[in-house]
Amino acid sequence: MYPEVRKILTVEDQKKAIDAAIADNDYMTLPTHVVEKNGEIVGAWNMASVPLVMAWHKSDSIKARDSFILRNQIDAIMSDRGSPMYFLACNEKSNYYEHLEKFGYKPHWKTNLFIKE
Repeated sequence: MYPEVRKILTVEDQKKAIDAAIADNDYMTLPTHVVEKNGEIVGAWNMASVPLVMAWHKSDSIKARDSFILRNQIDAIMSDRGSPMYFLACNEKSNYYEHLEKFGYKPHWKTNLFIKE
């Protein structure tokens, strides 16, 4: 039997996919699709629905107070779009990187991001 992909339609199915990933030492967040093989969950995908903020601020122009104001604006915009919980991409070389946990962000998943062009 080949793997089959189906859209997740219930919170219960989403939780099953998340739990299966955690049991396999992965941390899938917000899956939109589940991969099943022989009735078993063998994968999960998030297809173009991750609430993600990617930002750039000129390193010598944005000060600490500016960062606090901008963070509040990001929170407000994401909440207005229905995503009070979101991911924030941050380069390890960024001036923000060392301060994100103080701003209330939790490290989530050490990974690399690739782009298909």
